[in-house]
Amino acid sequence: MALLTFQVLEGMERGRVLSNLQPPITIGREEDNGVQLNDERVSRFHAKIQEDEEQVILTDLESTNGTRVNGHPVQMHVLRIGDQVAIGRCLLLYGSPDEIEAQIQSRRGEFKQSAGGTVTFDSDDMRQPGDSPAGDEMPRMFPDGPPPLPAGLRPVQVAQLSDALAHLHDRLRAVIERGRSQDEQNQEAPPFQVDWVDWQKLLQVEMELSTYIRSTTNPDDDV
Repeated sequence: MALLTFQVLEGMERGRVLSNLQPPITIGREEDNGVQLNDERVSRFHAKIQEDEEQVILTDLESTNGTRVNGHPVQMHVLRIGDQVAIGRCLLLYGSPDEIEAQIQSRRGEFKQSAGGTVTFDSDDMRQPGDSPAGDEMPRMFPDGPPPLPAGLRPVQVAQLSDALAHLHDRLRAVIERGRSQDEQNQEAPPFQVDWVDWQKLLQVEMELSTYIRSTTNPDDDV
């Protein structure tokens, strides 16, 4: 039986990595859930995750506000690594950082050759669909991962750093929100496309910012 991981991108628990989850589990507001989300828009028992024939299935438990995967309302859905699960104000990314990185590497060639598997944005300020991801030939500035946060800050500096990171997180979230296929309020805006690899990189950046924000205000918390 597979052990599951969810990364919390949005909500009170943002920045957490919920790992080693053994299905079946439920997600909801009550303490009895395998994943508890502190949000009044989350039902007491909102959704269930189970495994069947080596597939991970998400089921909405007739919740008040529903469940969305990659921006689309679902009743039942077979989860795939990299899926975004929206429950109330909370947004969960399915898969560990290693699982998502492996998926990126396995699919990289596919998206260099094809415009398929794209995510639609509502804007006209990007490269043409099918172009290879920009900067692939450039070495990573931080090959060992995100740099650590500064230590020994005064409380006011911690607050200022947390505010700065939250500002960047909100700006990035605004872009990602528009990338959920066919924003209902911007149907007439000219679309542009970002392939799956770049989309996952955006989500990785958001998770890094979420982790930074949590670390500044809860330095002793196990995220």
